[in-house]
Amino acid sequence: MMRPLHKQRGAVTLMGALVIIITMMLMIEVLHRMAGSDILDTAAQNDSVEALFIAEAGIEHASYLFANGTACADLALVGPVNAGRGSFDISTSTLVGSECSIRVTANAGVLGAQRGVEALLKNEGNLLGSANSGFDEPAGACDPSLGCLPTGWTLPAGGWQDLGGPTASSGPPLVYDRAAYVVKSSPGPSTATTAGSFGLTPFTVTAPTTLTLNFDYKVVTSGGSPKEAELSFALTDGTSTYSATPSPFESGHTGGYVNTTVSIDIGGSGPVTITEFSFTLFAKAGQPKQIWLDNLDLRDPAGGGSVALRQWREIVSN
Repeated sequence: MMRPLHKQRGAVTLMGALVIIITMMLMIEVLHRMAGSDILDTAAQNDSVEALFIAEAGIEHASYLFANGTACADLALVGPVNAGRGSFDISTSTLVGSECSIRVTANAGVLGAQRGVEALLKNEGNLLGSANSGFDEPAGACDPSLGCLPTGWTLPAGGWQDLGGPTASSGPPLVYDRAAYVVKSSPGPSTATTAGSFGLTPFTVTAPTTLTLNFDYKVVTSGGSPKEAELSFALTDGTSTYSATPSPFESGHTGGYVNTTVSIDIGGSGPVTITEFSFTLFAKAGQPKQIWLDNLDLRDPAGGGSVALRQWREIVSN
């Protein structure tokens, strides 16, 4: 015997409700997965951006080390260095001339996002910067008629000549350029020498290394054979002295200054802190002559001094 139809009412409604509930549960699950995926994507993006910033911090760290005497080749030994929520390694470093090419790899975040950059560092600092190595007087600091001299140098008053160098300028404001100077005024067997030194703001280089000293000079004679003048240079760390071989220069550069470079070898191993620079101008026996020296510029191609970031790019893997 069949039940009355009125007792079976509501079954369709119940089935419809179950379909709606199941559909809503599936939608909630999909939304939950989408929300979780968005969160992970956002976290991964944040980690990736942070990894790039950490890689850039690695460039700054390498620049600091390079500027303070760490040889370019030794930069590749740096790392891992903790920074932020990650770390960086300087994976390669190659010296080309005075430029150091480096590669920095950085990791960040729980998901381990990784970014890499390459950079080219240029050693641009004159290690003699504290010595007023162009011999110029600060603007407005001196009236040359009063005989004032570049401060700090031990060179005697007679060892300077106003407006003697190729960077001579006038004002206002006035900047009086000087050159270190020696004159042998009479012919014969006599000689003339002037010498100067400067206590530097100490700087550190990593030995062994070869520094390059660039400078302007002029020799004027009244005749005689060439190579009648010598310029010698030296650095000291307070214990040892590192000298450039005394360099003979041909005479007769009456047309103006000549620019040249000599090398100063820093022997030994490990860090060497240079505290003083000195030079000597020697006019040999023979005809009367004059020697000028100006614009000293000392560099360490392996690192040291001021370092500039010449270029950088991100490494993108295929």
